Amino acid sequence: ALVQWDIKRVIAYSTMSQIGYMFVAAGIGAYGYAIFHLMTHAFFKALLFMSAGVVIHHLGGEQDIRRMGGLRALMPRTHLAFLVGSLALAGIPIFSGFWSKDGIIAAAFASDDTLGAFLYAAGLIGALLTGLYTFRLYFTVFHGEPSDLVKEHAHEGHGEGPRSMLVPVGVLTVLATIGGLVVIPGVWEPFLHWIDETAEPLVHATVTEDYGTSAIAVSLALLGLFIARRAFAAGRQVIGKPGIWRVLEHKLYFDELYDAIFYRPAAALAAALRRNVEEPVVERSLDEIGSGAIQAGGEVGRVQSGLLRTYALAIAFSVAVLVVVFVAVR
Repeated sequence: ALVQWDIKRVIAYSTMSQIGYMFVAAGIGAYGYAIFHLMTHAFFKALLFMSAGVVIHHLGGEQDIRRMGGLRALMPRTHLAFLVGSLALAGIPIFSGFWSKDGIIAAAFASDDTLGAFLYAAGLIGALLTGLYTFRLYFTVFHGEPSDLVKEHAHEGHGEGPRSMLVPVGVLTVLATIGGLVVIPGVWEPFLHWIDETAEPLVHATVTEDYGTSAIAVSLALLGLFIARRAFAAGRQVIGKPGIWRVLEHKLYFDELYDAIFYRPAAALAAALRRNVEEPVVERSLDEIGSGAIQAGGEVGRVQSGLLRTYALAIAFSVAVLVVVFVAVR
């Protein structure tokens, strides 16, 4: 997400990250928080995708953020919606992602084992990275000088988009802001109590652990925001080294690794089976069976001469064979 240029691809990678938080919660037994984050994520991620859709529609289908910029003044309502979604994604109070994501990180801390400590650290690193890539996207799209493409579409004067697009975005903006208030640790937790009736949690974070973790996670998210803002103001990317950029652009070479470990061996095995089994055994067997059937049919066809004396001779011969067999068996 730190190196992507497609606006929807950055948001899609953030979805993978947030699903990771849900798996953490489910894995350590904080089932209520897993479902809670699923709900809040639905609010702010749908908001981000639909806000991005409004931007793409406004710019005539363009998705490359390098061709965007300066949209804050031209699309104030969409800017506000995208900002709310970004703050919720980064887990900034009081937005919905803050209540659910920080609860997951606190639950990992409360699990009190080696795996929990690892997941706690991973969750905090994820909070920093989320602040980085989220606000890299936000500043690139909405701040700075308008690009030539933005200026071109601003002159067309068709506004931010039709009401059918803006009303759902507005509804999601409200939900992304207040949707997490169904759980306030130590004060108000009706959503967790409702889930606990079906799936009792295996781990409980204290109020101190919850708010202490929140203080660290929010600080890291704000640090990511600050770094992204500094990089944008300086006209550079948050990832400055070409080598690291290349590794991240190739998704840590995961596709290449998958190709080498799974795809190429499977393709080679399939080719070998076709060359050594399917072609010589299966296909040639079918050819031989077909040829044999045709040949047998031809031989049987020659027997069908249409002459009565031939049929009578065949019947007599068959009866003689049956008599001999009968006498021999008897």
